[in-house]
Amino acid sequence: MSIFSNSESFFITNKGDPLSRNFFISHVKCTLDKLGLSSEKYNGHSFRSGAATTAHKARLEDHLIQTLGRWSSDCYTKYIHTSPDVLRQAQIQMTSTLNN
Repeated sequence: MSIFSNSESFFITNKGDPLSRNFFISHVKCTLDKLGLSSEKYNGHSFRSGAATTAHKARLEDHLIQTLGRWSSDCYTKYIHTSPDVLRQAQIQMTSTLNN
């Protein structure tokens, strides 16, 4: 049983039911194909990864990211992508700390 009611689902049918994962992904892939984009590059994990990364960038607390993504473990941290610029800035900060 889900902790979310149908009214809390982001995508719903005309009848108010939540879209199934398969229905949603197949329609996204079809739309990507029609736009001339490579649908093979996208799957359900693309959305989980994007949501976790966006939540992290928005500085949501870890437990909120975990709850919103419905993860029961800390595996959501593997979905958070850190840009090379952020990593570079972290290295600069670490270096400046060592030099002080």
